[in-house]
Amino acid sequence: MSGAAERRTAVFAALRSLLLERPWGDLTLEAVARDAGVSRQTLYNAFGSRSGLAQAYTVHLADALCALIAETLTTHADDPRRGLEEALRMFLETAAEDPLIARVRAGEAHHDLVRIVTTDAGPLLVRVAGLLEEAARVAWPGTDPAHHAPLARTLARLALSYVTTPPEYDDGPATIAADLADLLAPR
Repeated sequence: MSGAAERRTAVFAALRSLLLERPWGDLTLEAVARDAGVSRQTLYNAFGSRSGLAQAYTVHLADALCALIAETLTTHADDPRRGLEEALRMFLETAAEDPLIARVRAGEAHHDLVRIVTTDAGPLLVRVAGLLEEAARVAWPGTDPAHHAPLARTLARLALSYVTTPPEYDDGPATIAADLADLLAPR
């Protein structure tokens, strides 16, 4: 990993850690820089602002989740329904544990954060859908490729809805994932 990639990883780890302790509104770039072991100027150069840092963290989190989903789909390549169920369960559990997502869901997030996953979410949706479509293509080469893009776009939208609003029923991630997999898995 390059020095820049290591710094980004350290910054995102520091941000996550600080978000576990305090709300976004109380977080300063100075505190993130200190905990990441970089200068405040380095953060400004890399992200431009707190909003830029939040956007970069969101993309980083989305990419990491998509990589886990891709790995899960590939692990269960012989059973697309099971792979999709496991990937959705893992996503729901991981999303529930992320402090930034928790802040958004609790209504404790600054409006700039909420916009990243609501009104300004277009680029994020396109990115996630592209990653999920590629994951489906790789994991399920024997399925109809015409199914991959609509499935990926639907999953991206569903994922974003679960980021901004937790499920309205308390069936738990495993049941929700099983229900969604029954509806969406390629046949």
